[in-house]
Amino acid sequence: MENLLTGKFEHGAIGGGRLSVVLILLVSLALFCACETTNSAARKEERNAREEEQARIRSAYLERLHEAEVDVWNTLHPLMMAAADYSAKETVGYIGAVFVTELFYPSVFEEEVKAEGFGSHITTLVVFPGSPAEAAGMRVGDRILAVNGVRAPRGGNAALFAAKRIKRLLIPGEANRFHIERSGEELELELYPEKGVYYAVVILVGDSVDLRTDGSVIWISYSLIESLRANEELPYVCGFALAKNMMRQSKQRGRNTFLGQLVDVAAMTGGVNTGGLFGGMGSAAYEAAYEVEADLIALYLLASTGFEIKGYPDFWEEVLTKVSKNGTLKPKEVERLQ
Repeated sequence: MENLLTGKFEHGAIGGGRLSVVLILLVSLALFCACETTNSAARKEERNAREEEQARIRSAYLERLHEAEVDVWNTLHPLMMAAADYSAKETVGYIGAVFVTELFYPSVFEEEVKAEGFGSHITTLVVFPGSPAEAAGMRVGDRILAVNGVRAPRGGNAALFAAKRIKRLLIPGEANRFHIERSGEELELELYPEKGVYYAVVILVGDSVDLRTDGSVIWISYSLIESLRANEELPYVCGFALAKNMMRQSKQRGRNTFLGQLVDVAAMTGGVNTGGLFGGMGSAAYEAAYEVEADLIALYLLASTGFEIKGYPDFWEEVLTKVSKNGTLKPKEVERLQ
């Protein structure tokens, strides 16, 4: 009986030990899960904080891009109006409004751009005071649905429509119809465009310094804008780029050497030595006559719109001198600056 009782007791002791181990394991697992949950929550909170900070940085950068856009457009607006009748092929109906889509901005800013109201549709970015667009009641944020009965596309075609097609649909001096959407309501606006030229502008991001024209669009980097507007030299480059597009030189001989040289100089100003790479890329196609023609057009437009032009020759002399291998100007360059 005693052995039997002892055996029962021992058996019970063994069973109790196993139960204790199980309980310990369960408690440990619960604690581990709790720790993992806490760690997971902490990691999620940290990730959210990091994403919020990155979003804040992107929003701040996008705001600076918009400021750069406004600077460029405030410079180009009077120049484009002054360029009326320069060339019948380039003269279009100008209403004093700027149109963009989300594709005018780098994809890294996609969420921020959409939050501002820009998407696959065409949206009004700027309406200049005293312009036909303002007189007709057009506002920043208006979505363009149709122009003179031609429906505006969306997506990639919308960007092309905004940059190239709209201006060709407008007839100067006559009533032109814009079908727009504003705050969910569709409206019809009647505009009377003036004569002028119009080219879309795209601000490039990053540390690279760049300027390009192709006869339809002016691409100018944020870094270049920053380096120029600090010395009030932005009008010189805007006038020159505008003249390039009006002359459609890019169609005749590719990227301009002078623009490439400007990239090198601006890069040097920012502490980046390109070794004259960009200037060299266009050197084979360089023809001084094109530069002189662009200078004359730029100077005329700048002077006729009230921009100071005394510093124009000195600015370009500095550009040419800095990118020169021996620090001296070539005969054609001297001739150009005279």
